[in-house]
Amino acid sequence: MNNISKSFPGVKALDHVKFELRSGEVMALLGENGAGKSTLMKCLFGIYVRDEGDVILDGQPVNFSGALDAIEHGIAMIHQELHPIRFRPVMENIWLGRFPMRGIAVDRKKMIQMTKDLFKKVDLDIDPEIRAGELSASTLQLVEIARAVSYNSKIIIMDEPTSSLTDNETEHLFKIINQLRDEGRSII
Repeated sequence: MNNISKSFPGVKALDHVKFELRSGEVMALLGENGAGKSTLMKCLFGIYVRDEGDVILDGQPVNFSGALDAIEHGIAMIHQELHPIRFRPVMENIWLGRFPMRGIAVDRKKMIQMTKDLFKKVDLDIDPEIRAGELSASTLQLVEIARAVSYNSKIIIMDEPTSSLTDNETEHLFKIINQLRDEGRSII
């Protein structure tokens, strides 16, 4: 990201910010509330349109039209406030909009297996059919990480991922982050 600027009415949130991330790198953005960390990441993810600057991905300039466009280019974002569909199974939350189909019907058996395989990757031991509303905030965050991995994302943005975690849960999260890094994914 080169010379990224973003203003809101009465506030210049970002002023010519430069940010570089390499493959397989874990980068932490630190700063006070209101420093622009989330704004910068929302500019990268296509939620906000930047006023100035360039985003270069794999050597090519990109302008994402929204989050789906960013996801299709290999970028996923896990927001600080999680908003799962609480009355639906976690597997449906993960594969929403991408359900495996058999003819015109959802292939639930395949979705269960895909979810179990995904959960193994992020060291998550829960029933894919459990309702999202029955899970703790920390487990929901791991489900969100699993969803980011399901997109085969090269870059995973985590907005304040440890804010609601215990020390043990944070240690588990760091283990997963290191595993993702070792696979060549970049984590912010």
